[in-house]
Amino acid sequence: DLRTPMTTIAGFVDGILDGTIKPEKQNDYLKIISDEIKRLARLANSMLAVSRLESGRELEKSVFDVSEMVRRIIISFEQKLNEKRIEVELDIPESQNIKVEHDSFFQAVYNLVDNAVKFCPDEGLLRISIRTGAKKLYVGIQNSGQTIPAEELPLVFDRFHKIDKSRSQNRDGWGLGLYIVKTIIGAHGENISVKSQDGLTEFTFTLPLIN
Repeated sequence: DLRTPMTTIAGFVDGILDGTIKPEKQNDYLKIISDEIKRLARLANSMLAVSRLESGRELEKSVFDVSEMVRRIIISFEQKLNEKRIEVELDIPESQNIKVEHDSFFQAVYNLVDNAVKFCPDEGLLRISIRTGAKKLYVGIQNSGQTIPAEELPLVFDRFHKIDKSRSQNRDGWGLGLYIVKTIIGAHGENISVKSQDGLTEFTFTLPLIN
C-alpha cells in the first residue's frame, strides 16, 4: 500500500513547513523523507521492470563483461559493506563476456547483492562466484547469516513475499526484489535456485555461454 509512505512524507513536510518540527530536528526528518522517496522510486522502477518483462516483448540483448558489472555493483554497495564490516570475496574471472539485456540483467544482479547485504550480519561474508559449466555460466551470490527455513525456500521468489522477519531488522522494500530477479532470469530462458543451510544462503542462476 503506497498510502502509508506517502502519508509519512506529507506529514513530515507539513511539520517542517508549519514549525511543528523544530529546526534542530529538521535534518533528521529530511533524511527520513529522502529515504522514503528513494523507496518509492525503487518500487516504481521495480513495477515497471516487471510490467516490461511480462509484456512478452523481445529482449534487446548486447554483449558486455559480466565480471566488470559485478565489480561495479560491489563498489556501489561500498558504504553499506563498510558500515557492517562485511568481508567480500570475488571468485570471478578477470573478464567474462555474456549476451543478455544489459539493464534488466543489471537489475537482477543488483537485487541479489542488495538482498545478500541486507541479510548478512555485521562482520559477515559476501561471496560472488562465476564458473563455467558444460554449456552454461553459473553465477552464485552467497551470504553468511541466519538461514531461510526449509518450508520457506519454495516461496522466496513469489510476488510480494517477504523473507522471515527474524532474519533481518531491515524490512526495506515490498517483497518484489527476488520476484523481479526470477522474472528477468526466466525472460532470458535461464533458471535460478536457492539453497540455505549451515549459516550460508546462496542464490545461483545460469547464463548462456557465447558461442
